[in-house]
Amino acid sequence: MALTVYNTPNSYAPAYNQIIFTLSSTNVAQSNFRYIADIYVNGSSDYTRLEVGKNPSNGYGTFDVSGIIQNFITSDAEDNTTTFKQCGNSIASYIVQFGEQYGASSGITNYTNLTSSSGYAFNGVFEPNNFLTFATNTYVLQNSSSQFLTDQPTFKTITGEKMAFGFMTDAVNEGYNLEIVTYYDEGTVFNTVRVQNPYAALSNRADRSINVRVDYDWINSLTNPDLSFGSLPIFVTNWEYYEVKIKNSAGTIVSETIRIYPGEICSKYEPIRFKFMNNYGKYDYYTFTGAKTKSTNIKRNTYKSNPNQWSGTNYNYSRTSRGLSQYETVLDDTITINSDWITQLESIWLEQLVTSPDVYIYEGANLVSVNITNANYETKYEASQQLFNLVISFTYSQNRKRQRRWF
Repeated sequence: MALTVYNTPNSYAPAYNQIIFTLSSTNVAQSNFRYIADIYVNGSSDYTRLEVGKNPSNGYGTFDVSGIIQNFITSDAEDNTTTFKQCGNSIASYIVQFGEQYGASSGITNYTNLTSSSGYAFNGVFEPNNFLTFATNTYVLQNSSSQFLTDQPTFKTITGEKMAFGFMTDAVNEGYNLEIVTYYDEGTVFNTVRVQNPYAALSNRADRSINVRVDYDWINSLTNPDLSFGSLPIFVTNWEYYEVKIKNSAGTIVSETIRIYPGEICSKYEPIRFKFMNNYGKYDYYTFTGAKTKSTNIKRNTYKSNPNQWSGTNYNYSRTSRGLSQYETVLDDTITINSDWITQLESIWLEQLVTSPDVYIYEGANLVSVNITNANYETKYEASQQLFNLVISFTYSQNRKRQRRWF
């Protein structure tokens, strides 16, 4: 008699796609047979139990545990205050203990924890066709092809703007160092420095999902004690670009290399920088520099009362008496803003901004939550349009109000 698990998900799986297990049992002929899955998340002793009947054609059972695990994943939107930041809210560990139940209706017995499977789920989602070819080693640090968790096609850093990349790791000391190589001429290295990841030991779940700060302001603020290799100055005057990558403790490159260029804002309009959750559950950034308009929807709540008032023995109204009175005023601001000219690849990527469930703008150094209100998105292609930009509208997540009139 045996319970066998056949289909298991990737060891690191996107939580908003299917996380499917298939099972078979030699006991499927028993009366009232059902498969059991007890799901433990993030090391808790509490569990959620799922039960399914056998497939009538082959006797197999199927569990999709993604809906359970999603309840334990939120986000890590706060900006880094150190070079490396743990993102434990963006990843969940789970163990699924499989069992079965059967027996006469008067005495069905549960046989639990006959076999088990474990893994991690991150706050990501893939398009249905792309998910069919999803592989953990593309998105978890292993080699120079392993991706940072972003689809942004090009990178520019501007003074005063923050930027961080996300990555995941599944081996001790794999995400050991951030290496920064700065250049002062095309292909001419000025300096190479490294910053050590204090969470490389993977002592807990949060160590497996990391954000690393990579903007110019942050890197230029590092001091010699911050560096595990190399020394100041990191940048030369009129630097050309810099590259960032992750290395393991043996010095092997375990991530893609991203090249970051200096940028500047040349616009008469006040820029708005967005920070938004991307398809991997990490956060991307984009600055809109075009024309901006603001419209305000005004909602007035009123009531009607008797305008007469007592004055001695007189009961009458005056010119300042109110019949219709306004007791609440709620202001909903909608901001519409234009981007600069964008490329086809940027147009494809920025769909993630318009559809993101978690979006912020920077007001000074502060993150302010907003909601994108665009009802549709048109991806632009260079074959049909040579120059194009993006226009989006957003509202603040909190309304403004006016004072209440006292009566």
